[in-house]
Amino acid sequence: MKKLLSFCIISITLLDVQAQQKVNPTIKIGYSSPKVAKDAGSTQGLTDQTKKVRKVTEVFPSTLGAKEKVGFTEYDLQTNGSMQRRILTNGNNVSVTWTFSSEAAPTATSTYADRGTGYAHFNGTTWSAAPNARLESLRTGFSSLTLDGAGNEIAICHDGNNALQMNKKTGGTWTTTPMTTNATNQGIWPHTAASGNWLYILTSPLDSNIHSNGIRNGYFFSRSNDNGATWLDNMIPLPMVDSVGHYRGGGNSYAVSAQGNKVAILVGDIGTDLTLLSSVDNGATWTKKIIWDWPLNNFDFAAAAMTDVNADNIPDTLESNDGSQSMVMDANGDIHIAFPVVRIYKTGANTGYNYFYTTALAYYNSIFDSLKVVDNIFNIYHDCDGDNQFGIGNLYGGSDVTSPGAVYNSIGTITMPSISIVSGTPQKVLIAYTAIMDNDTTVDDPSHITWYGASQFEGQNYRDIFVAVSPDNGTNWNPYPVNVSKTAHFEEAFVSTPEIISGADLNMVYQGDIEPGTIMQNNDTYDDVLKNLIIVQKIAISQLLTLSLDSTSPCGQSELPLGTKDIVNNEIGIIGLYPNPANNYVNVSMQFLSPVEQVDIQLLNIAGNKLWSQTLNGVKESTTLIDTKSLAAGFYIVKIITDKGTTVRRLIKE
Repeated sequence: MKKLLSFCIISITLLDVQAQQKVNPTIKIGYSSPKVAKDAGSTQGLTDQTKKVRKVTEVFPSTLGAKEKVGFTEYDLQTNGSMQRRILTNGNNVSVTWTFSSEAAPTATSTYADRGTGYAHFNGTTWSAAPNARLESLRTGFSSLTLDGAGNEIAICHDGNNALQMNKKTGGTWTTTPMTTNATNQGIWPHTAASGNWLYILTSPLDSNIHSNGIRNGYFFSRSNDNGATWLDNMIPLPMVDSVGHYRGGGNSYAVSAQGNKVAILVGDIGTDLTLLSSVDNGATWTKKIIWDWPLNNFDFAAAAMTDVNADNIPDTLESNDGSQSMVMDANGDIHIAFPVVRIYKTGANTGYNYFYTTALAYYNSIFDSLKVVDNIFNIYHDCDGDNQFGIGNLYGGSDVTSPGAVYNSIGTITMPSISIVSGTPQKVLIAYTAIMDNDTTVDDPSHITWYGASQFEGQNYRDIFVAVSPDNGTNWNPYPVNVSKTAHFEEAFVSTPEIISGADLNMVYQGDIEPGTIMQNNDTYDDVLKNLIIVQKIAISQLLTLSLDSTSPCGQSELPLGTKDIVNNEIGIIGLYPNPANNYVNVSMQFLSPVEQVDIQLLNIAGNKLWSQTLNGVKESTTLIDTKSLAAGFYIVKIITDKGTTVRRLIKE
């Protein structure tokens, strides 16, 4: 197989590792096989990266800045690609939204009838209580948060009938109003931007087979000059984006930003161009620029086509954006873009395409009109355990219960960036994103207080939240991304940051939970002990500037999510299973921090059915034997319930 690095506009050191088979290019979930990928080199293409010596057992801070748990959700898919803006800051005030549900024992096929917009607000002193219901009276999802021309917070989402709804907060009260956008071209997954009374909305169509400008599942655009009361353009096909560079669109594979009378739109997905439209007259007319050129025009991944750019009938490995790009327009009208770059190829069969364990994070700035590499997962500083290789779990990909993965719709090991501008002279640029951690995978590790053995599969990679820092408006980037979440055996993803930051701190919102990936995409088992948390984190920008010069900053995980034990349902002691895997029996070893009046021990199958139970009274230390001879081989759950909390451990029966 010939490998083609065809886009030399940026220089990325990429590693030829085993490709991962994609089986459905629409939802983009792939299969994988065991792989530990070697580090790409060391310091090639980077400057002043003398790596500090780190011990694996070295103690690192459990948190940077301040973290708050502001809510939860059982619906764990916050985007299909690009993250919407879901956080607003005004002085010390902070508001955030997310897709909320309190569905009991959710699965990939749950209806989530109570799904809607979750909301939390910080008034400068305290956070509002975590919501137990959505803002709306009807089922909605995927809100985009911004301010209207009167300074009111608005969260625009789509409802269960695939029309758009506007939540507006006036005087502390939320009202939900159906929007008057075109019902014929029903739009879902809205991304919004506002400037004064101008409101801009970009959506995907309800029906993925709908074509706009020759693009299947294309893009629809609306603009209003009266905060959405009426529309100048009402769900029209996005101008100037056609089937030459885009065979198809994608859910959430777009971004929009506005300042004054200027507005910009960015669209693109895997195997398409990354296309920028910009306007200086509030969207009346547009200019077009290709930020990243996919060389095969109108390329259909579902067809029997080959990634062959020179017609020699040999598949070429091509670089592509991953559909999770982010964009911000600064106060001067200059455009800043962040997007992951992945490598893929297709052999010609009509069963999908292949992708590699490689991702670089690229940055574009309209001032110098070129691209820079901000991060690469195989740079030496991502080797956190000091073994000179980057460890990727054996189930990074995967799309079914027999070969389960924890990859998101955007397939990259670095993905879902959210880019922000820090006002000042010079401006600073911050890019927050999620990236997998070196050898931090789902394993049976009861020593971690956050590990309940909820995953029935080993080898799924956990992710942390990173921030890349430019001190001078994107001209230069500090050499090390900062791991800001720093939690081992804990998944953080779906990060969203403000467009413009005028204060001294970066505030961000993201989702964290015990299980890599999502129930919705990966059909993972739900952990009913530790829910999907919505976390807001505040970090001083001055601290990010300092840490991004320190080679230890990409690593340094801690075992305490949020730095508080109550987040993990009050750690009650040390609970162990041995032998595990088990054959004829398993011992449940319990050593509690203080005596407990009653302990209920339950053995459950993966479906949650109780197979065996026993109750003990007045326990400080105890070992209980469970007979497992009659159990079929497979995965089981041992649950220990006390008045001080609940602990769950995973059991394998051989």
